[in-house]
Amino acid sequence: MDAISTARRLWYGHAPPWVRDRVNAFRARRREASWRRPRDLGDLRRTVPFTTWGSNRGGPIDRVYIGQFLEKHAADIRGRALEIAGAEYIERYGRDVTRTDIVDVFDNPKATFIADFADAPDIPSDAFDCVLVTQVMPFVYDSRAPFRTAHRILAPGGVLLVTTPGISRIAPVEAEQFGHWWNFTSMSARRVAEEIFGGGNVEVETYGNVLSAAGFLFGLGPYDLTPVELAVHDPAFEVTIGIRAVKRA
Repeated sequence: MDAISTARRLWYGHAPPWVRDRVNAFRARRREASWRRPRDLGDLRRTVPFTTWGSNRGGPIDRVYIGQFLEKHAADIRGRALEIAGAEYIERYGRDVTRTDIVDVFDNPKATFIADFADAPDIPSDAFDCVLVTQVMPFVYDSRAPFRTAHRILAPGGVLLVTTPGISRIAPVEAEQFGHWWNFTSMSARRVAEEIFGGGNVEVETYGNVLSAAGFLFGLGPYDLTPVELAVHDPAFEVTIGIRAVKRA
């Protein structure tokens, strides 16, 4: 501590109470003025996103987390596997897949089944070793229905792998077609999945942090955040939620 600081402390310690009160009030006003000064947000000081889903920024940030979740559980993607709308993730992460099926609500020439996954009686029961449902849950009004369908069509020991958005913008196209009804939290995802699959048969993981959440909402992508920044996990900011549920015999 230098001589000037020491002299100030001594003066303050011997000053009358009313002087100390005025000094404290001045310091409080100065701190408040500093706190109220707007942060330099740079390019982020805007009211519209850069893109909808990071389309020219390396793709959506949540796709990084989806890939991490499916890579972690790639051993579950085996045997007869079913995916919604396409087979992108089965083909990318599948291990020892013997048959690939696709279910789509639209007339898709690659689809094995044309059906709404929330209510799909034509899909056979006890038939699949793995079912993949990625980023579909917000668009189903009955949030338990996809879990019921998956549980019915999985073979005993089969695994459901779900990813669903936590912190996210409204999906414009899907909201127009199906409605964007709600997003899960890790707690609600676990509770709903366990209601169908039973306690002890469900694992839930979350991905994201405040920076990746903000970047996702701003329409930024992997070009804008480093792998280290994307990898930071803060459970208070659930950008992507992964659910693994097993159908017991």
